[in-house]
Amino acid sequence: MDQHRDVVTPRIVRPASSAARAVVVLSILVALAAVVIWAFSAGRQDGVGMLKPLSEHMCTTEDEREALAEQVSELKQQNIVLEQSQQIDREVKRNLSKQIKEAQDERLALEKEVSFLRRLVQEGGGGILQVKDFTLEAMDTPGEFRYSFAVRQLVQGFGESTGKIEIQVIGKRDDETTEPSLDELAGHNRLHHKMKFNHFQNLKGSIKVPGDFKPEKLVVTVKPETDKITPVSEIFPWSPE
Repeated sequence: MDQHRDVVTPRIVRPASSAARAVVVLSILVALAAVVIWAFSAGRQDGVGMLKPLSEHMCTTEDEREALAEQVSELKQQNIVLEQSQQIDREVKRNLSKQIKEAQDERLALEKEVSFLRRLVQEGGGGILQVKDFTLEAMDTPGEFRYSFAVRQLVQGFGESTGKIEIQVIGKRDDETTEPSLDELAGHNRLHHKMKFNHFQNLKGSIKVPGDFKPEKLVVTVKPETDKITPVSEIFPWSPE
């Protein structure tokens, strides 16, 4: 009887069922998925942390760009204001120079008139003439110019003034001062004018100078027919408008 108690009866181990195997596999997959999700989350947080300074730098750069754009706009506006101010200054200077020249011309004309009147008093009566408002204008044809001026009687109630007026052109040829002959001046017949008026007379004409001649001044000479009028000779610079 004791011998039969020591005998171990062998057990038959059955393999795990298919359901159990599926549970194990599923558990492994869940664990792997959890690990992947955790790694992705950690990586995203690291990426966000790395991108945050870059985003802040981009915002700062954008602000600086806008500030620079505003500075450029302000500088452009200041430049426009400066250019306008300079233009106004140039206009003021130009107008001032013009006014000064007009005042000087007017003073010169008054001085000449006073001189004429003094001569009239010194010479004991008679008429005296004044050449005024002389202008010289370049025409379309090269070397051709148009001139105009007026002659007036300064003595009120003198009566009719008659005579002739001659115009001379003086300049340089080959660096030597000379006066071209009338034959050289196209339209020279217009350099002689008849004078006949009671108060004033307007005159005009044209002239074409030779190509090798450089005009410098014009001389207007008034030659009255009577001794009761003092002859007049005026010099005007060659300054075409």
